[in-house]
Amino acid sequence: MSGSSVRLSGREWTYLRNTAFLPTALQKIVDAAELTSHTRYVVRVSAEVAEEFRSAFTERLAKVGFGVSYELTNEGRVLEDLIDRFNQQSSIDNQQRIED
Repeated sequence: MSGSSVRLSGREWTYLRNTAFLPTALQKIVDAAELTSHTRYVVRVSAEVAEEFRSAFTERLAKVGFGVSYELTNEGRVLEDLIDRFNQQSSIDNQQRIED
């Protein structure tokens, strides 16, 4: 693993710690998050693991992320933010590979 960092808010970290949809391997990564301030956490992931997180988030978003009028639910907003965070990290990792 490249050791790249994804920063999580306390809200995002709490959501991930209390969810049951993540596979065990991904849950262990969340459990190992480093507290960097009172309300901020960092998880270390490779581009491949970031993709696994995004896939799990996207699947969950399709199931619970939208209300009856297709508006985002509160959980849907959290999931979209998480998809963006892990996507940014994957993009950074891929750019670094290209530059190396």
